Amino acid sequence: MKFDFEGLKDDYTAAGTLRWRVRMKGNRDKLTPIPMGPGEPGFHEHYAAARRGEKLEVKKPEKPKTGTLNAMCDAFLLWMEAQVKAGSYDVKTLTSRRTGLKQACAIRDPKGNRMGSLDADLPREAFVFVLDAFGERTGAAATCLKALKAAYRWGEDRSTYPKGSPVFGVKSKHKSGGGAVSWTAENVEKFLTTHGPGTMARLWFCLAYGTHSRIGDAPTLGPGNETGHDGVLFIEWQPGKKGSAFVSIPMEDLLAEELKFHEDRDTYLVTEYGRPFASSGSLDNRVRKWIIAAGLCVDAKDEDGNLIYEGTGKKKKVKKRATRSQHGIRKGVAALMAESGASEFEIMASFGWTEAKTAAIYTKKFQRRGSAASASKRMAAAAEAAASGQGGPRPSERGPHSDQSTSKIRVE
Repeated sequence: MKFDFEGLKDDYTAAGTLRWRVRMKGNRDKLTPIPMGPGEPGFHEHYAAARRGEKLEVKKPEKPKTGTLNAMCDAFLLWMEAQVKAGSYDVKTLTSRRTGLKQACAIRDPKGNRMGSLDADLPREAFVFVLDAFGERTGAAATCLKALKAAYRWGEDRSTYPKGSPVFGVKSKHKSGGGAVSWTAENVEKFLTTHGPGTMARLWFCLAYGTHSRIGDAPTLGPGNETGHDGVLFIEWQPGKKGSAFVSIPMEDLLAEELKFHEDRDTYLVTEYGRPFASSGSLDNRVRKWIIAAGLCVDAKDEDGNLIYEGTGKKKKVKKRATRSQHGIRKGVAALMAESGASEFEIMASFGWTEAKTAAIYTKKFQRRGSAASASKRMAAAAEAAASGQGGPRPSERGPHSDQSTSKIRVE
């Protein structure tokens, strides 16, 4: 991301956590970590100190005033953290909610006040103002609105927070771009040509294709998930996403062949140091690099359409953004199965889905296409029959009145 603060860098740790660092002015090798990013309280003080090569002591944040948006959001996030520990919510949901609520609270109203410092009983206009502040970033605005609705829905059951907030009547203006892009045969060939047998990149692709699992499950899959049924080797696991069904699928030949190039270990995928990936976030970061190395990428640009650069001096170059992902493999396999005639329940079993409506997204598309193709064939047959002077059904096909003669269509 491009910022107006010279020397400010944002990246992710191996665990997938966002961090902020500032390069010291006059000493490009010294990077000082700071605890927050632009728009958050205390950022300017920490940024200025880091540019001088100093690190400020982090002060304990003041407790937000009771009844404010800040207070409600903080209480809601504490509750969500407890739910994540209890296994009721996924940590990704918590991360998304935290991001959206922090952004909402950090936005300043026309008078310069942080939205978080205002009374939680906000009018509809205030929520619209928050969404408008995101400008063209409608996806981020939608995430923020979803987080706000979740917090206010939670607050309705607590006596100290607003009831029937206008936020529930606010609609997102975001239009989905279709999500992850499915891989084409050309994409696959390009990736496998770049990453040959025995590479971790190739093993990742074979595992993603063969199991069509979510990237959140991939770091933990290994020989311990293998089991035999009637002489056939299966891979079995319980997906981490809440509400998913247990998955048991035969091991694909593509994956079995690639595993011959790798030594036995607890997990199929490991880092360059031979250790399992610490999280799905760290694996996702590595996957993006593999995809970019295969040329499946575009130049990264900021919100204004300007190129984003990384590095400095002679090492400065345009940053690349991967155009494919593991989820794109998952979508592609689901579409391929549907096109091959798999039923909704067969696809559900392969993907761990518990609701037919998810699989129906893929099957309906090809069922409609098949129905249209069948209709076209019947129309062609009817036209051919008409042209040959056999416009009506044959006597044997006319049911109880088959003794009646058929009418013929005369073609001039």
